[in-house]
This record gives sequence, C-alpha cells and structure tokens, in this order.
Amino acid sequence: VTVLDNLHDDRLATRAQGLLGQFNAAGVLTAADVHVASTLGRLCGESSDPVLLAAALAVRAVREGSVCLGLPEAHRSAGDVEDPAGLGALPWPVPSPWLAECSNSPLIAVGVDGPDDRPLRLVDGLLYLDRYWREEQLVRAELDTRTALTPPDVDTNRLRAVLGRLFAAPAPDLQRLAVAACVTGWVTVVAGGPGTGKTTTVARLLAVLHQTLDPPPRVALAAPTGKAAARMQEAVAEEFARLAENGIELPSSPPASTLHRLLGWRPDSHSRFRFNRHNHLPYDVVVVDETSMVSLTLMSRLLEAMRPDAQLVLVGDPDQLASVEAGAVLGDLVRREPRAAPDRRSAQLTALLPGDVQPADDVESELHNDVVRLRIVHRYGGAIADMAEAIRRGHPDEVMEILRRGDPQVELVETDLDAELRFHVERLTARHLAAGMTPAEAQRRARDGRRPRAQAGS
Repeated sequence: VTVLDNLHDDRLATRAQGLLGQFNAAGVLTAADVHVASTLGRLCGESSDPVLLAAALAVRAVREGSVCLGLPEAHRSAGDVEDPAGLGALPWPVPSPWLAECSNSPLIAVGVDGPDDRPLRLVDGLLYLDRYWREEQLVRAELDTRTALTPPDVDTNRLRAVLGRLFAAPAPDLQRLAVAACVTGWVTVVAGGPGTGKTTTVARLLAVLHQTLDPPPRVALAAPTGKAAARMQEAVAEEFARLAENGIELPSSPPASTLHRLLGWRPDSHSRFRFNRHNHLPYDVVVVDETSMVSLTLMSRLLEAMRPDAQLVLVGDPDQLASVEAGAVLGDLVRREPRAAPDRRSAQLTALLPGDVQPADDVESELHNDVVRLRIVHRYGGAIADMAEAIRRGHPDEVMEILRRGDPQVELVETDLDAELRFHVERLTARHLAAGMTPAEAQRRARDGRRPRAQAGS
C-alpha cells in the first residue's frame, strides 16, 4: 500500500497512532475519518484500537456513498485504495473478535433495541452511524405503512376507459400498466433505462389523474437538481402539447421544482426543512424524477413531510446517476425481495389490465414491491438497445459478441489499451487537479472512472 509520508499532505493525520495511524498512512482512511473516530472515542470513553478503526471505516463508508459497513468484509470495501494488492499487509482485526469487541463498546449500540444515545449502531454485522440507521428505518417504516393502507378509492371502469383513450396500443403496454399502478397505489416506482418513456408516462399519469379523480388532485413535480427539474417540466409540457393535438382533456402543466425547494429550504439548517412531520406538504400526489440521485437523508425528509393520504411516485433509472450523498434508495426499492404472495395490489392490476401484467416475465413479481420497470426503448433500437441492456445486466461477453457481429449501428475499434488508458488517465487527472484534488487522489478517481465529489452535484 502506498504510504503517505509527506507531513504537508492534508490526508495525513499527523498525530494518529495505532491502527488509525497505520490505516491513515496506507491511504485507507483520510484525516477526517481519523479525527471523527478519535473525537467519538474521546467523548464516549472508548480507546480500543479495533473499535476506533471500525468507527473510522464507518465514516469512510458514508463518504464513499454507503450508509453502513459490513465488518466481516471491511477489507474488501477498502479495495479502491491506490494499491489494493497491499491491503492484506495491513493488520486487519480478526472478524469474530472484532465484532465481539465492538458489541461491548460504549461507542456502539447493538441491535434495533440498543440504547438511543450512542453514535454508532451494529445490526446483523452491519455498522452504521446511528443517524443513517434511523433514516433507513424511517424510510422503510413509512413505505411499508403506506403500502399496507387500503388502496385509493378509484372508479375502475372510468379508469379503464381513460387508459384506453390515452394508450391505444395492444397489450402488453407497460407504460399503461405503470400509470394504472400509480393511480391505484400509495407508493409506486416507475423504473427504466434511458429512452423507455418514463417522462412520457408521468405526463400521461397527470392526464389520467385529471380525468379520473373528482376533484382533480393537487400534484407536485420534483427532482433532486434544478437541471433535472427543468428537464422534467419541459418534457411534460411537450407531451401535453402532443396530447392536446389529439383532443385529450388536460390540466395546466404543473411547474417542477427541486426537492429542497419543495420541502422549503431553511437558511439555519442544511438538513431540516419548513415542511416536516408537523407541517405537511399540501399536495395529494408527489412525483419525483431522477430518484436514483435522491439520498437516504433527503428521501426520509420527503416521506416525513408528506401527508399520510398523499400518493408518491418515484421515477428513475436504478442503474445510473447515483446520489452524491449516502444511500441508494431507488436501487434498494427495485432490487429488494418481493413480498410474499398473494398481493392485493398486483391482483387489482391483473384484474384491471390482465394483458399488460401476465405476458412479461418479471412484471407480476415486481408489482409485489410496487415497481413497474419499463423495458422497451423508444429512443433507439437494434444493436444499440441490445448492447445497452447487456451492459446494464453486466454481461461483458455478450457486449463483445454484439460488437463483433457486424451490425452497422455499432463498431468495435481495436486499440492499444495501454496507450489509450494512459491518455484518459492524464486527461482526467488534469481535470481533477483543477478541482483542487491531490495528485494521488486524482489519479485514483481517474482510474476508477469516477467524478470528484466536488463536481458530482453540479
């Protein structure tokens, strides 16, 4: 492992000793990780090296985008340092004694019923900063509570007729199914890759809500960034214009805002908002686009601020645009284990649109988790669509097979990989250095193909 031996390197905690000092010098921990763990240990009366190392690694995990750290596999989570092959030379604690020592620490609450006054929590071998564990529990509880509610009161015959006017295509039509799921449920995830019609589905959902419910609901459109909100508003307005040309009755196109603006930004706090559990948002339906970029903290604040009888629609691609902060809420919702059958929601949709539910392999199973995944790419097709799907599923051999089959849409350019890699490393390193990163950090992030944190939220 590359050793940080420059006393002026801002990643080096010069007074760190023991395991914290060794892992800091090896580049696994930054100075901030060390200082947070040392401060927590001092405040809680904990001086054990293995426990303080666990705390520092939990802080590091959040910095890297994860809300928890699996202690038995902690050495694998550090595999993105400059010299992964040297990780084995570090004095990693033995997992079982390490877990036992952490379980007996005044720094760490153990289990869901552990004390509420400790900064870290260990649950099933996963170590959390307590704040993120609480936010994860809140999101799970809010979503499960809403899912268990009696479905919204909807005139099924009227809904079927409106869907027939807006979606005239023969079954299966997963956009039609997604809209029906959003109307008939309290929480719905509309997932799909680029070009699968997610924003078109949102626009048609607004038309269906306007024509199906009396009175029409108050709808809020939101996204995690200003650019995403503007793009969403523009796309909805364009689809409304197309529908209007066909004589479809429409509401006025609602404005879209950032989630921070929707919740009511407060100048005295970076994590609390004007709308909260005591002051709910006034909307009947909240639609969030680009949900993959929404952090665990922001999702917990949104769910707290929504009325218990408000419907939530989460839209996004779980395979791209990860949150800058910790958490991957959309990906977790899409990939969680399906609820046990029978499921009232999927049964209702099967009765409403039987042709849309049954033909697709995974559709009925995903409905058990309130998910509709759009699969048909409308923006492009052929070899490009095939290759995009193979990349999404992580099948490199299939990608190479598509590239080599001679399709005119795609081309494999054989090149000198070493020279090509060097070119990209040097180019990206220059960009990262311009953002104020150290050379080693810039090269590491360039090699990993990741954007620097300073740029990821822009």
